[in-house]
Amino acid sequence: MKKSLRDQVIVVLGASSGIGRATVRAAALGGARIVVAARNQAALDAAVREIEEAGSEAIAVVTDTTSPAELERLCSRAVERFGRIDTFVASVMVTIYAEVEQLDAEELRRVMDVNFLGRAHAYSAALPHLKASRGTFVDVNSGLSYRGIPLQAAYCASKAAGRAFFESARTEQEKHDTGVAISLILPGGINTPQFDRGRQKLGLQPQPVPPIYQPEVVAEAILYCCERPQRELPVTWAAQKLLWGQKLSPRAGDLVLLRNGWEGQTTGEPKPIGAPDNLYETIPGDPGAHGRFDDRARHASAWTLARLRLGKVGSIAALAAPFAAGLIGYHGLTKRR
Repeated sequence: MKKSLRDQVIVVLGASSGIGRATVRAAALGGARIVVAARNQAALDAAVREIEEAGSEAIAVVTDTTSPAELERLCSRAVERFGRIDTFVASVMVTIYAEVEQLDAEELRRVMDVNFLGRAHAYSAALPHLKASRGTFVDVNSGLSYRGIPLQAAYCASKAAGRAFFESARTEQEKHDTGVAISLILPGGINTPQFDRGRQKLGLQPQPVPPIYQPEVVAEAILYCCERPQRELPVTWAAQKLLWGQKLSPRAGDLVLLRNGWEGQTTGEPKPIGAPDNLYETIPGDPGAHGRFDDRARHASAWTLARLRLGKVGSIAALAAPFAAGLIGYHGLTKRR
């Protein structure tokens, strides 16, 4: 158990949009003091205004996650302003929708630089400060760190690399009894602006793999880990099913993806190849937390709520109870007949 949210200083890398943006809004309502970081100055300024309107304090630090020096500066600015770092949240990402043979070497390198090496550098920069506060590093990873899917090889590989990296780091911190916790958040399909900002070579509009959830569902899980760190926390029932399915039968996953792995990742609407993307440079303007799928996105996940409130075993029991009750009722009915 760590400090309560209202007593924490939280750094969020990738705070300009999507899950990171939803997280800083929720953290502000919980009373945390926040350092927001990303490449987009306008979006960071808007995030600071939202935090201050919620009654909390924040500073914005424009940061390129591929630069170890800028990540060191980010942590230094946080400590200069607020005295310490209690939780560091890494939520920055880029992606490319394309089959493997369509990826060029520079694109693949860029995805790994941002999504994997950027997080590794962020961890190194934050670690001395987290040791001082006995704090937490939260990596917003993905269920796809356990399962590669078509059209997202670069993204899946970067997330898998991060998961393995933080497994090593977690054990090292436990060995040395530093008090530093490392939590991995593993979301399913989330309605963020990234689906309009990622590079694509499909000629079609990308979408999250349904069912789609709002980023606030993930933000709640992140803030839970700020206070009660979890080793790995799947967010949404879809993410949990993916993890269990991969453990039970990867080949069954192959067959499902052969059937719907292409159609499930686009809306079917045409989108020009070469449309503006944020792979190398940020796109101007404030994208906010939500993407274009508000009319389809769910605002809550029963599995995630149960997991946060009841724990892993309790959530399985709670969600299994209705099915068990139905089986018992059916058995009783057939016996009476």
